[in-house]
Amino acid sequence: VMNERPKIRKNREFTKFKIMSETDEIKEWQTQSVKHKVATVLILDGVPFSFNEENGIMFTAPECYVEKLKERLMYAYGCSLKPIINEIK
Repeated sequence: VMNERPKIRKNREFTKFKIMSETDEIKEWQTQSVKHKVATVLILDGVPFSFNEENGIMFTAPECYVEKLKERLMYAYGCSLKPIINEIK
């Protein structure tokens, strides 16, 4: 029993965002910061987005997802500064 390998629990944080409660308000967001990294994470999370040169990347998501996205970009994807992701009003 002592020589058995411990079981690894796989729990990805972004899967929690796919199951959103009805209280989470979906908002529109826009960014010009580290577009290649933002696009990569959005693709991995399955979040649809659009891009044009004038507005950059535009997507819809709840505010809690965007805050976690900023943290993930800094800690897991090597952004030295916190990306600027603005809400479109």
